[in-house]
Amino acid sequence: MPLKVVLGKTYNNIAEELFVSKTTVRTHIRNIYQKLHVNSKAEAIQLANEKKMI
Repeated sequence: MPLKVVLGKTYNNIAEELFVSKTTVRTHIRNIYQKLHVNSKAEAIQLANEKKMI
């Protein structure tokens, strides 16, 4: 799922592709932000790039 966010997909697009609700996508993304200790998509992408996660 994080890669889809990096590619600019919206939560609605991700939910449709994965056959889950938008709320489920939002919850997973929020959990990822908490684990990475970031507060935004931009911060998450920057950290992932720095750590060679993507």
